[in-house]
Amino acid sequence: MHDIRTFIEWLSYHPTSDEIARSMVMEHMAPFGACCARIGRLHPNDSLEFLGEYGFDAGKAKQIFPSDVWRSWDHDEALIALGKSAEAWNPSKQLLMIQLRERGAVHGYLVLRFLEPVASPERVEEVARNYAVAISLYLSLLHEPAKSTSRLVVERGDTGSEQLSTRQISILRGMVEGKTNHELANELGFSVSTIRHETMRIYQALAVSDRKEAAKKALSLALI
Repeated sequence: MHDIRTFIEWLSYHPTSDEIARSMVMEHMAPFGACCARIGRLHPNDSLEFLGEYGFDAGKAKQIFPSDVWRSWDHDEALIALGKSAEAWNPSKQLLMIQLRERGAVHGYLVLRFLEPVASPERVEEVARNYAVAISLYLSLLHEPAKSTSRLVVERGDTGSEQLSTRQISILRGMVEGKTNHELANELGFSVSTIRHETMRIYQALAVSDRKEAAKKALSLALI
């Protein structure tokens, strides 16, 4: 559980999908012999995008494959994704594919490949699924709220200031000044975890993905 908490806290720093895939191989699933990881996302039109990967030779990261293309594949990943395999493992127990879900619906996949056949697939799968839940939540927050919030801002003519609390405005001001989370925590009297939580909410409200974009948006909208 400690590793999961550490992983979730790390996600609050907005790592890229490539960095997440690398961390799965080099850290979290390394004790089980993981050698490759890939994160894929299904789009509303059923196209499949490889958001990030580590260790695979194909180098398909950042590519988007139309529905008729990826559904025609006959390798283990595609067979599992299409439900043509009875379980999440391939027959050799060297590849595990876990669904990433959003509001109960499949919106992507986490693929893990191992150097050797896994001796305890049930245990390994349970650990991997714990990380997959965190990745699912991260991707849903990263891709969907920003899109919907941006649409609301345009449709309602909202500058963004009405969506932010006084606390969040203070934190945003600190971002513009280049202060770290620890500096803001000491200055405002909140814990570092509270600062991180509020920072995520600021990103969602302003439809941005990092501190630099948030500061730029704050200045352009005259929020501070």
